[in-house]
Amino acid sequence: MLHTDQPKQASEYLRQVIPMLSQQNLAPTPINYAVFYSYISGSSKALNEVVENTLSEKKSFDEPMMTELYNKYINGFSTTEQQDNIQRLLEKVMSEASDEIGQVNQGANEFDTTLNKHSTALSSINDPQAAALVMQQLMQDTRAMIKNNAQVQARMQETNEEIAKMKLELEAVKAIAEKDSLTGLKNRGTFDKAIEQLLNDDASSNATLIMLDIDHFKRINDNFGHLVGDRVIRYVSALLKQVIGKEHLVARYGGEEFAVIIKNKSVKEILPLAEKIRGSMANSKLQRKGSGETIGQVTLSVGLTSLKSDDDIEAFIERADRALYEAKETGRNKVISI
Repeated sequence: MLHTDQPKQASEYLRQVIPMLSQQNLAPTPINYAVFYSYISGSSKALNEVVENTLSEKKSFDEPMMTELYNKYINGFSTTEQQDNIQRLLEKVMSEASDEIGQVNQGANEFDTTLNKHSTALSSINDPQAAALVMQQLMQDTRAMIKNNAQVQARMQETNEEIAKMKLELEAVKAIAEKDSLTGLKNRGTFDKAIEQLLNDDASSNATLIMLDIDHFKRINDNFGHLVGDRVIRYVSALLKQVIGKEHLVARYGGEEFAVIIKNKSVKEILPLAEKIRGSMANSKLQRKGSGETIGQVTLSVGLTSLKSDDDIEAFIERADRALYEAKETGRNKVISI
């Protein structure tokens, strides 16, 4: 789903989205923003029916529901195209602003010419009545210049507001493009860019890559269904965010697999952290929502490795993946480092 709204229209939608998020006690996250933006813009009839039915029944919107709506009705649109579209609109507005500045400069030059003309005329006039006529014309030209400047200033203010709002929307779209819609973690594309940047950054020579995988995940899906499987993935994601913290990159690598990049730390320093994640997950008692049925023990296998000076991207990831494979092959629910 690609929004191609003009700046003023997009700004109006934005003004309606923010209060709606507040009324529903929802955080202004990229996913929540995207759902209500699409609803207000009317870009998806099916989405609008769901939202309007929920509102008419006075039900509340929660984060899982917003994520489900996003995945079902929005996640198919190209965020890259949307970023390009907003960028083009931004460039257009900037170009218009440049034209406005050019008009101001042209007006200033013309007024300077007018002042010089009146000054020359006054210096050669001895008749008071004729001088008064020149002064009257000068006052008219001055008032016209002031009026024109006020109009340009008002247009520039409006342009600045449009630019600020488009930048906000661009940031929101960028954030959506970087995140995994199910978990809110960084997605595979963002991880790939981060790992490439890491290897190009000489200052990050001491870094550790952790690869994690949910053990017997297919069994969970087969026994309890994919919705429960999704909740398990979200639970692991929340655990990783809690233990790892915001200063390091945590990504959903694919399916039930996760990846963590920790800069300026060696494997030896990170092993206790990896064990904490594994142990916390193994000790968790997960139940089905509603029925309270026990899902059973859910465990993680973990592999980690430190960046070597001669590593390329493939070698670095392959070594961490090999450590993860060894953890799987030797019994699961364990941490292996290479």
